Amino acid sequence: MSKENTQVLFSKRPFGVFDPKETFTIVKNPIPTLADLKDGQLLVKAYYLSLDPAMRGWMNATRSYIRPVEINEIMRGQIVGEVVLSKNPKFKVGDKVQGFLGWQEYALTNGQDIEKITPPPGASLRDYVGIFGGTGMTAYFGLLDGK
Repeated sequence: MSKENTQVLFSKRPFGVFDPKETFTIVKNPIPTLADLKDGQLLVKAYYLSLDPAMRGWMNATRSYIRPVEINEIMRGQIVGEVVLSKNPKFKVGDKVQGFLGWQEYALTNGQDIEKITPPPGASLRDYVGIFGGTGMTAYFGLLDGK
């Protein structure tokens, strides 16, 4: 395991032409160790990040269906990953999970914002940021229940 956790902070609301160098700041912080975890916490290593159209709306200052991302907050995003450290009885090392843990390589969580996943036969973890992810499910239910 590397010693640094790369995180992407949302640093400036975009107006007009979108410039990623102004909108985001990349920071490196130490990866939490087992000794750093409090009871009930776990550490997730992100394997995949879902880049969704909704993210652009989350960067606006106004609330839509979800609160906007705050300045200097880790950019919101759904990840698929694996539990690498745990002091949470509901999750063990090796569990595969998904949740909105943001744009970072390692995420510390209490487990309330993630769920365990087990890909069905023929599927992979990567499918949880595609066909089984928010965008894929939106398209699927739009076909079934579209108006």
